[in-house]
Amino acid sequence: MQSKNKIQTRPIEDFIGQVRTAKHGQQKQIVLPIKDAERLADSLAQTMTRLAGIQEEIIEALKTAQQSQTVSIEMDGGNFNDKK
Repeated sequence: MQSKNKIQTRPIEDFIGQVRTAKHGQQKQIVLPIKDAERLADSLAQTMTRLAGIQEEIIEALKTAQQSQTVSIEMDGGNFNDKK
């Protein structure tokens, strides 16, 4: 099971803010210092790893739910000695 430590999303939020600011300022590029780029890469890697783990957990839960939905029906022949 995945570790439930909090993912640091601040670098992603900062990057999105920089893109938004650049777009509104009609800039053609953004420059990230290597330290910010590394933090962004680490944050994205953590996020993607966590999402992949959650996806696997969901797939396993769905498989288990599908298996538990199997219904067994037993039928006997009944009694044909119907006396009226």
